Amino acid sequence: ALAGLIRRHGVTLAMGVPTVWLGLVDHLDRTGGETPSLKRIVVGGSGIPDALRERLENRLGVRVQTSWGMTELSPMGTLSPPATVAEGSGRTAMGLDMQLFDADGVALPQQRNVVGRLKVRGHSVVERYYGHAETALDAEGWFDTGDLAQIDDAGNLTLSGRSKDLIKSGGEWINPAEMEDIVGALPSVDLVAVIGRADPKWGERPVMVIAPRQGETVEDAAVVAALKGRVADWWLPDRIVTVPQMPLAATGKINKMELRALYGAA
Repeated sequence: ALAGLIRRHGVTLAMGVPTVWLGLVDHLDRTGGETPSLKRIVVGGSGIPDALRERLENRLGVRVQTSWGMTELSPMGTLSPPATVAEGSGRTAMGLDMQLFDADGVALPQQRNVVGRLKVRGHSVVERYYGHAETALDAEGWFDTGDLAQIDDAGNLTLSGRSKDLIKSGGEWINPAEMEDIVGALPSVDLVAVIGRADPKWGERPVMVIAPRQGETVEDAAVVAALKGRVADWWLPDRIVTVPQMPLAATGKINKMELRALYGAA
């Protein structure tokens, strides 16, 4: 349906989450179809793996722009320039300020090339949610996005995952996004998600859920080999689950809440 709409209306620019574009390029590979009018894709909602970005550029002949935003920002927060190779999620929109904080809500003394909890403020940022009397901002007017991110020397934002998705194992944090990026680059992997499973000894341990590409199989040994040496051994998932189809939320993002309900119990 999406490919047909693009062809029928001569669409040149389209925006969507990574799973939308993964579905499109998979469909075109299966059918041999093309979308010749499409010149530029803006990806947001979640980070796009390098392997998917390269696949889109090579298969569709498009320029991929990365972005970051939220409904609470109305909605654009950052956008990478169209004429450059994507660097993270790009730089901030005019009138929006970003700052990184620690887990206690204290601004990090060093704001460049470190990971922190991202807060924003500006005229386009929500003040309060509908039906709620209390403000959504802190005392200094910052809105807590719930995202973990870093900002490079040029001001480009790179997301490092959602704070609520972090897994605390034996008192130490595991960042699922790092493992998802590594395993998501394997040619046999379509979608991958890492969640925490309750563990009586460690508190939580990681479970990796993988949806292979059509006609492909993903061996556990290949997954572990890809991760070895790139993450700490104690980050390695205790369990790897292969599913025929990854559950998606209405937004097109992977539904981690459903995955936790299925695989998160001890």
